[in-house]
Amino acid sequence: MNFPAIPRPALLAAIFALNFIEFLQTGMLVFAAAPSMGHIGASPEEYAALSALYAAVAVLAISQVTVLVQRLGWRNYLLASLLCFVLGAWLSAGADRVPVFALGRILMAAGGAAFMTVSRMLVNLIPPSPQRLQGIAAFGSALALGIALGPWAAAELVGREAWGGMFLVLALVALGAAVLAARWLPPGADTLDGSPTRLHTLDAALLAGGAGLALFGAQRLAYDWHGERAHALFLLALGLAMLLAFGLLHTRRRAPFLHLEVLGSRRYRAGLAIFSLCYLVLGAVSTALPQLVQRALGVGFEAAGRLQSAGMAVSFLAFWAVLATVRVRPHATKFYVVAFLMLALLGWHFSHLDPRGHAWDGVTWWIGLFGGFLVVAMAATAVHGFKDFQANNVVFSHAQQLKNMLSQPALALGVGATNALLQERGALHGARLAEAALDPAAPVTQQAALLAGMDVFWVLMWVGLAGAALLLRQRAFD
Repeated sequence: MNFPAIPRPALLAAIFALNFIEFLQTGMLVFAAAPSMGHIGASPEEYAALSALYAAVAVLAISQVTVLVQRLGWRNYLLASLLCFVLGAWLSAGADRVPVFALGRILMAAGGAAFMTVSRMLVNLIPPSPQRLQGIAAFGSALALGIALGPWAAAELVGREAWGGMFLVLALVALGAAVLAARWLPPGADTLDGSPTRLHTLDAALLAGGAGLALFGAQRLAYDWHGERAHALFLLALGLAMLLAFGLLHTRRRAPFLHLEVLGSRRYRAGLAIFSLCYLVLGAVSTALPQLVQRALGVGFEAAGRLQSAGMAVSFLAFWAVLATVRVRPHATKFYVVAFLMLALLGWHFSHLDPRGHAWDGVTWWIGLFGGFLVVAMAATAVHGFKDFQANNVVFSHAQQLKNMLSQPALALGVGATNALLQERGALHGARLAEAALDPAAPVTQQAALLAGMDVFWVLMWVGLAGAALLLRQRAFD
């Protein structure tokens, strides 16, 4: 296999920039969901539908990475994707209505949803050697730094009435990545020149349509469980049927754009489940935590962003600790058990939060457990979940695509389900507290928001404990 001669600093910068966009975007937009809804005049249900639409387009875009890179080459593919992303970010930045924002987000998904996948595949442009760890370091550092800086950047921009600045910052980083791609990335499909794949239009339509309908139906169930439940169940069933039809049809293709055979690996299936759960938790905590801190503890939006980013800075240290440890003690079990115990401890603390405590002492340092959970669990999955595909870059690419495709609906489902749970539990607690307030000095709505947020973290505590117990006994990564 021929590896292109790319200056190492330029390649590492491209790897970092593309993955940084992915996680900075997630960190900013999930944290700033409430002001975003207000800015474009969207209800929570409409915003959930936009999340489902973004996820459907993102799933389709990620599924086509290998097909398009093989035909366009790394340089042209990335330049086209970055241009589409920048155009979508520009539209989103100026949007003040739902339709304009929806169009902008569709373009951002079509161009940028695959950035994480592409970033990881660019690591493989470094020949197998100890130097490849530099690529892994750039990839992981971007993840940790992106999720840490996202809430702070969103808080600062929204607090200064520059809501659209979130998208302009993303566009600026994307333009920097475009300069790197145009100047240094190879025109050909180096390392992906075997096992040709094809774009199958019917399969693509079933995949995108099924993902969108299934996710939208699942989100509607959360909001309409006591209302139009039959309609939501029908959408969910239709979406799942379309996804099943895609799977049955696509496995018979001679040159599929997605090698579903990778699911035959037990190690890989376990990695998929853990990675998807990480994204589900990312959506849940990133939704519940700002509401708990702002509404229940009375911390302002800007202060809440600084507080959350300060705590999430631990994720950067956690990544480098994992990188140092895995070189000498690579076994997966200890990483997963530690990660899920961190999640359990996070859930326990916030499910017993004292609203009279100091926010920085009672919140900031505990948020570090959230960042630690994400980075340790994701890094362990990245190291151990793909070992069965290391010998074939094309199959490895398909495995990465499928993993990142699942992350999109998992994130959107985490956000949507948590919003719905907070609303339902908040209403229930509010009705109970209207007669007997826990703290007569605090408004009923504030107490209800506190209790609803604590309920979410109580669930996460049990998810962490169950995950630690199961993974302590796992054998899939041995």
